[in-house]
Amino acid sequence: MSSPTKPPSPAHAELALPPRFFGLMKATTAFLTTALLVQGITAGQLMANEDGSQLHQTTGGVVTFALILQITAALLVWRVGRGSGRYLAVTALLFVLTSVQFAVGSNGTVAVHVPLGVALFGAGAVLMAQVWTRPARTAD
Repeated sequence: MSSPTKPPSPAHAELALPPRFFGLMKATTAFLTTALLVQGITAGQLMANEDGSQLHQTTGGVVTFALILQITAALLVWRVGRGSGRYLAVTALLFVLTSVQFAVGSNGTVAVHVPLGVALFGAGAVLMAQVWTRPARTAD
């Protein structure tokens, strides 16, 4: 026998709402993932000719700026919006890996720099997919 379903109580309806600043985090995640994609494109241009070096360095600065925006948005969602802290944890990991990426790239260690760049873009894409497709949870 099945029991009739009850409509959600007002307390449960609140849990379904995304935390404050979640829209900002969606925007910054899209910006970050786009910046990482453009960084990969400029890396391909760098491999094709030496003239791409300055462009690749410049887009590295854009990735850093995007990461700072992403960290800010994730902090706001977690602390002010009472959202999940997992987005902040993933963003912090991306920041650490990006710092390693800059160090490795400055040394010219292409054998590590290229695969790490691909992994960073993949992680950014996964983060964007999680932010854009999963319903936001309230505080962990």
